[in-house]
Amino acid sequence: MLLKNYKKILVIKHGALGDLINAMGAFEAIRHNHRQAHIILLTSPAYINLMTETGYFDEIVGDARSRNPLTTWKLRSRLLKLNVERVYDLQNSDRTALYFKLLGPGKRPEWSGVATGCSHPQMRKDHKQLHAFVRFAKQLKIAGLDLKGQDELFPDLSWLKKDVNHLNLPENAVLLVPGSSLRGAYKRWPAEKYAELALWLKNEGFNPVLLGGPDDIEVVNRIIKIFPTIHNLSQKINFFEIGALACKALAIIGNDTGAIHLAAAMKCPTLILWPHPLAPELYAPRGKHVKVLRLPNLSDSNLKEVQEAVREILMHN
Repeated sequence: MLLKNYKKILVIKHGALGDLINAMGAFEAIRHNHRQAHIILLTSPAYINLMTETGYFDEIVGDARSRNPLTTWKLRSRLLKLNVERVYDLQNSDRTALYFKLLGPGKRPEWSGVATGCSHPQMRKDHKQLHAFVRFAKQLKIAGLDLKGQDELFPDLSWLKKDVNHLNLPENAVLLVPGSSLRGAYKRWPAEKYAELALWLKNEGFNPVLLGGPDDIEVVNRIIKIFPTIHNLSQKINFFEIGALACKALAIIGNDTGAIHLAAAMKCPTLILWPHPLAPELYAPRGKHVKVLRLPNLSDSNLKEVQEAVREILMHN
């Protein structure tokens, strides 16, 4: 299928940080196939600065996904003014299906996604049962993109590397991510167990380093109470610096949260503690450097089991 010479293209991807990281391979493929187009990203306002740095987009529009019909109608007006010729809907949600409808009546832009009536539908009914890397590859092939033989679109975050010398990362650093968003608190391995793990790492000759955001203050404080001298970079770093630290650290260990997806995409040896029922084969980062340890019962999880998994990822470093 020969692609047209589109002047303006819209890409839609909402979600949390991990969702954006999972879509990076698709973003790169879209940019590669439409080098001359003006490509616009519609995404969550929190990630506008990060997405600006990727180099994949010429313009970024924030979408807070308000439930207010008036706000949605204003967004419709803005989208219509963009006058795009093609849309890659990588969110494929009920909300983005609504956006497809709202861009009518009349001639809508070409649309790649699952919205009923769109020009390039993702035809697999089981698309939600595919990992994002596979799902996006299949969708973009249907839309006519040349993926150079790739069946999975792994993210390339080489653009994200920044200087982090000012953070004084210790030698033999192992990054720990004990928190998550408040909505994802059910994914957290207990803070006290992270503290025990950190003390064990220190005894083994490694330097544990805490990473956390505003939602993790209580978790981080519980760890510091047990291990007061731990190297703590919580709330002191941004997205870019997490990626740079991941390039320098021996490994990263943490819950299923954005920082882990980011570090895994930087090819940092990664151990994910997976204590929730969602299937890791669908949602976890992928790669030979990634190990997922399922912990179905948080309160009874065995520290020794985690220690063995840590040894395994460090041995492969």
